[in-house]
Amino acid sequence: MKKKNSYFALLGYMSRICLKKMPGATFLMLLIAVLAGMVAAGVTLCKQIFFEAAEEAIGGAGFEGVWPTLLLLGAVIILQIVLNGADRIRKFDFSNRLIKEVGSERNRKAARADVLCYEDSRFLDSIEKANKGMEASVRAYTMTLGIILTIVSYFGFMGGYFWTIHPALLVMLFISFIPFGIGSVVRYYVRRNLENEAAPYRRQADYYGRCISMREYVKETRLLGGFGYFYKKFQDCVEAVRRLSWKTTKKSEIVETTLRFFSMTGYIGTIILLFVFLLNGEVGIAAFAAVASSLDAMADKMEILFRGDVADVVQDMTMARNYMEFLRMPEREGNKTVEGRSVSFEDVSFTYPQSEKESIKHLSLELKPNETIAVVGENGAGKSTFAKLLLGLYTPTRGTVRIDGVDTRELDPQTGYENLSAVFQNYQRYKMSIRENVSISETSEDDDEARIRQVLAQADWHIDEGRMTEGLDTMLAKEFGGTDLSGGQWQRLAIARGLYRRHQLIVLDEPTAAIDPLEESAIYQKFAEISKGKTAVIITHRLGSARIADRILVLDHGELVESGTHAELLAAKGQYSRLYEAQARWYTA
Repeated sequence: MKKKNSYFALLGYMSRICLKKMPGATFLMLLIAVLAGMVAAGVTLCKQIFFEAAEEAIGGAGFEGVWPTLLLLGAVIILQIVLNGADRIRKFDFSNRLIKEVGSERNRKAARADVLCYEDSRFLDSIEKANKGMEASVRAYTMTLGIILTIVSYFGFMGGYFWTIHPALLVMLFISFIPFGIGSVVRYYVRRNLENEAAPYRRQADYYGRCISMREYVKETRLLGGFGYFYKKFQDCVEAVRRLSWKTTKKSEIVETTLRFFSMTGYIGTIILLFVFLLNGEVGIAAFAAVASSLDAMADKMEILFRGDVADVVQDMTMARNYMEFLRMPEREGNKTVEGRSVSFEDVSFTYPQSEKESIKHLSLELKPNETIAVVGENGAGKSTFAKLLLGLYTPTRGTVRIDGVDTRELDPQTGYENLSAVFQNYQRYKMSIRENVSISETSEDDDEARIRQVLAQADWHIDEGRMTEGLDTMLAKEFGGTDLSGGQWQRLAIARGLYRRHQLIVLDEPTAAIDPLEESAIYQKFAEISKGKTAVIITHRLGSARIADRILVLDHGELVESGTHAELLAAKGQYSRLYEAQARWYTA
């Protein structure tokens, strides 16, 4: 994995994207960068030509030959300025195009990751690091191209120029590079360790910052006096990142400052050699003046190159490596789709990541086509985990779940769920219009207004003409100039969204907690009628709503302890009967 996530792996990956998705933009950027480097180096040669003409003029040849060389030098300098500007513009455009393509790759990867990974804090840390690493990867690649082109065009040209004057000058130039290169390697490893240690603190700081400032938290945080608590948590995380950064920066700067003393030997050595060659007559005055005047410019370029560009590449590579690691994480590789008419559990057990306790234990059962099932049990019984296994979102730790005879491990992570729908208890409140909040569940076709209104009516959700003046296009977000809904209204809208999706299997996982029991029973009764001819699963903690099901499953600590109709389970005087009578007393007391 280390080799696959290395610097050279990143260069290869980015180069493939550039050549495949944006060859024209890539070629133009490279061409301008090469020309800019060569013209910058050519200024030194033009200086020598000018100095030679000036030397001849002073010797009595006249100044007629000086003016053309001066005009040439001026034209090259102007061309250098123009090309430098064009180079910056093209790199900016190239980077933006590449970010778009790399972002698409990241999203495709996330879409194929196993849903269960999102229950693992290590995976969430990987996502946080990958998001930061995405733009860092583009910056690292773009600057690497710039560095390579600068070395090839500018320093390559200057190296050849120095060689024509005296090979020893080229050796001294190479010596100047070595300390800078060593410092870059040291900086890379130090920064990489920083990113690995700081990522969890950054993710926590982001969460605590949202607890302080985001709309969904601010009312409760303000009322309960939680601002100070979250602020301290935020500050502690930021301080932890600051301490790690300070430790890293201090170590890196000490090493680089030491190495800079060695790099000066190449610079000073070049000046001394040049002076010796002048005294020995091996170098003319014009060449001496041209080289001497270019040394400061070369030193500045070297400083920008290694202390600036290379330093930035090193820093970005520590984050870019995390992005590459994310891209190489295992995916769900299934390629099958299902209709969702029947489901079977074959000795299924399931354990969440970083947990030793089984949430589902040795579960075996079959859901028949067109059957309505209710799943009940106390909190922690494993009902929601059962729903995610049933839908193929989670795959069993042991055993097999089959939908229409297909092992859920073989489902295509993008198209395998086309005939499945669900409404979870933690449904989403999308900050979009009413129309989009419903139709987002079926994006494979244009929204059908008649169907949207139909499922809204089935979920007993009605448009308030007084507040929702734009009808289905009313924005459901006050921060975007729209309106907001009550908890019960949001729940009904989520149910409508689940019904809008074309499906053969649908699961309602306790989405009615904010709706009173009488309304819940009415919704479930209507849901049972709508679902005739389809396989439907209702997960609820209110046992009164379960009686509409063809069969009721009772879970207890992940095990199936009872199964039967409402009447059969009451007659059995088991756990279902006890739970039902306990809940009934709350309404008859």
